[in-house]
Amino acid sequence: MGNIRKTSSFEKMLLIVGLLVLVIGYMLIGKVYVIEGSQLSWGFLQTIFLWLLMVIFIIMLAIGEDIKEGILLQQLEEIKGLKEFMHKQSKKKG
Repeated sequence: MGNIRKTSSFEKMLLIVGLLVLVIGYMLIGKVYVIEGSQLSWGFLQTIFLWLLMVIFIIMLAIGEDIKEGILLQQLEEIKGLKEFMHKQSKKKG
């Protein structure tokens, strides 16, 4: 089984910001839709598109952070393996 890693403070903050953008944006878009009389205008469509882009950007940022953390853990394991190998080699010589 793989190592279980702890979530970083950046990931926690990103989760909170992402949920806030999702919920507040959805509520505001719903209010504007009701105020405009349930009509689709060009500005309303632009607003929805930009909100969806922000949601997608936050998701991509979270995925990128997860990949970065995975790569760092792999590198740490490789460095530990190299350290042990070098330590064993120095014991054989000495």
